[in-house]
Amino acid sequence: MNQPDVAAYRCRCAQFVLAITPPLSNLPRRNASIQSVPSIVVPRNDAQCQLIIKADRDRQSTNLSRKDGKDEPWFIYRCPRCNLAVAYDTSDKDVAYTYILESALLKMDIH
Repeated sequence: MNQPDVAAYRCRCAQFVLAITPPLSNLPRRNASIQSVPSIVVPRNDAQCQLIIKADRDRQSTNLSRKDGKDEPWFIYRCPRCNLAVAYDTSDKDVAYTYILESALLKMDIH
């Protein structure tokens, strides 16, 4: 049986934060006409995309303005070591997508 490749990512402070298949470089980017913050779209209900995120998720949302003027709730994931925002969900329940902040994580070499 063929095992998918797992990519690992760390925060800028070197804390392990994410293991995912496929690598983030293979996933789509969020439409820049909606949100100006560059984000990678991770589908949560896709059998081909599995992830483990080791970050603390805010209990309360932070409302951010979209380019269309609407507010969007962000439930932010933060690095457990340095508290840097690394990802977010736009819903509290039944999350269809998690968005990884494009510049927050660095790929780790796994041997």
